[in-house]
Amino acid sequence: MKLMIKGCRIVTALFLLLTITACSLPFQSNTLLNSPAKQGSQSAASTAKPRADRKPAAQKAVPVSWDKPSGGTYPVLKKNESIWLDVSIKDQKVYIKEGNNTLYTMIASTGLDTNPDTTTPTGTYYIQAERGKWFYAPKYNEGAKYWVSWKNHGEFLFHSVPMDADQHILTADAEKLGEKDSHGCIHLTVPDAKWIYEHIPYNTKVVIHS
Repeated sequence: MKLMIKGCRIVTALFLLLTITACSLPFQSNTLLNSPAKQGSQSAASTAKPRADRKPAAQKAVPVSWDKPSGGTYPVLKKNESIWLDVSIKDQKVYIKEGNNTLYTMIASTGLDTNPDTTTPTGTYYIQAERGKWFYAPKYNEGAKYWVSWKNHGEFLFHSVPMDADQHILTADAEKLGEKDSHGCIHLTVPDAKWIYEHIPYNTKVVIHS
């Protein structure tokens, strides 16, 4: 009888031990899911910004091609059209206008503004009689093609990007189209300067502003 009672106690103890172990497994599993390491991983994942929210890397400005029209196909001007040139120093652009309508936009370089000798004067002017296909200024060791005077009869001009005495492009200056770079004249791509030389007549109004 004692052996039977002792055996029953052992069986009962084993049953209780198995029950406690089985009940504790979900608790251990739940503790593992909510451990600090796991929580930290979930927190980082939830706070990380998606790639779409990140700012794209800044792109470098593409230099203007000085051997091409800077605004695409040139407009066909009509006879008796009231054309005038709007030069924005702020924008570094020359707008070919008919009234308030912009027909074409050219990228330009105006004066450096480092001193009075490198400043593009502002105001209202008119295309003068002087123009030519080439000039060279020994004082500055540079020249340009397709020049058209708009002030002081040959002093302030529209002309191409600078060139050396052999009419080779001065790349360092040409690459600055769209920025201030000149001694006061208005630099343009070679085709843009040629277009003004060939199409903008004497006495055309030129308005230059900051």
